Amino acid sequence: MLLPTFNILLVVETFLAFALAVSIHEAAHAGMAALLGDAAPVGVGRLSLAPRRQMAAIGTIVGIVFSVSLIPGGLGWGRPVDVDARRLRVGPNFGLILVALTGPLANLLIGVLILFGLTLIPGYTTLDPALIHCQGQPVGQALQTCLSVHSQSVPLLRFNQLAYTFAVTNIILALINIIPLHPLDGYRIVFALLPAPQAISFRRLEPFMELGLLVLFFVLPILFGFLRIPFNLGQNFIGWAQQIAASIAPSIGQFYLLL
Repeated sequence: MLLPTFNILLVVETFLAFALAVSIHEAAHAGMAALLGDAAPVGVGRLSLAPRRQMAAIGTIVGIVFSVSLIPGGLGWGRPVDVDARRLRVGPNFGLILVALTGPLANLLIGVLILFGLTLIPGYTTLDPALIHCQGQPVGQALQTCLSVHSQSVPLLRFNQLAYTFAVTNIILALINIIPLHPLDGYRIVFALLPAPQAISFRRLEPFMELGLLVLFFVLPILFGFLRIPFNLGQNFIGWAQQIAASIAPSIGQFYLLL
């Protein structure tokens, strides 16, 4: 297996993929809220792909941390879209669930479509044989030179890598939002499904939930590491997203090593 070396280009591409995927996610929430009757999020600019309107401080810091880990996929979260459930034409609870699901579904659809698109690039079928042939080359320019001889896709290599990273990031965002902790979408779904008394009690915990996410993603992996117990939730979500990507475009994922 070729091992990646630190490269600022991979860090930048991963963070840019994260910023755009988060913006799509939050804009999808705003768009669905407007379709269901609450146009307030659109009125305050949340139907936008501008990251400055969609990104949250802590979620962005998390995104930066995972971007420097040299893994082709960003992980984090954006600023939640405030929705007035009373305005939703389909009812407050069902409306909240629909709004909450729209963001992850938008990310998942975009990620899957990009991966299918990557399988259509010229020379896709030559990627695996080229990697096998150039396995002994050092990562970097020497490896890219070797691949250029054996694969028709090398001229598109960096575009493919950026597209793959963006696709995996979208899938990661879709997956992590099943976690029922604010500000992730799983929280809103659980809140809408709970009976009123339990929902009120659940909502009282909201101010502490983002801290809980930091514990899950950063503190617990360190503590379990001291105990030699394998647990890394962030790596798990990234791994699951990569497995989905590999089932659709298995050859593309190897090429992030060349950045």
